[in-house]
Amino acid sequence: MIVEVRIEGEETPRRYRVRRDNGTLEVRRLAAEGQEVEPALSIDWRTPEPNVYSLLVNGHSYDVHIDATEEDEERLTVHLLSEIIRIRATDARRHRVARVDSGPAGMVQITAPMPGRVLKVLAPEGTEVKRGDGIIVLEAMKMENELKAPRDGTVTSVVVEQGQGIEGGALLATIE
Repeated sequence: MIVEVRIEGEETPRRYRVRRDNGTLEVRRLAAEGQEVEPALSIDWRTPEPNVYSLLVNGHSYDVHIDATEEDEERLTVHLLSEIIRIRATDARRHRVARVDSGPAGMVQITAPMPGRVLKVLAPEGTEVKRGDGIIVLEAMKMENELKAPRDGTVTSVVVEQGQGIEGGALLATIE
């Protein structure tokens, strides 16, 4: 299983590709274009109790305690060695729901996070949507990415159609 994860902390957000194989994780940092830029970390782990992880990272042992907030399970407090690190970790595909550009007051523009092809339009023009509802499904880098509504509203325009190729940053739809 391969998952892309986006980590936001005090630094610039970073993306990682995580591959799980027989109880071991292989973690690689990704460049903005999606290419792997650093050697892989090999991580073995055990969970001796809830929210506590015993990690073996490239031969070095660490005990990590991770707490999620009740309001937002993606916001994590990580206790590692003597440090407390606050981060937000999301599946990179899920993070794309927040890739919006502000348009005129009250309007949100949904844009393509990367080049790809439109697989489906889930919410045609005029559709009432709730925050988190799927708007468009893109295929990019052999992965399906469902772009979701960042807030409640009405889809006022969809400027792409099924099968259409699109460039990164292209306008896909607007919500008011």
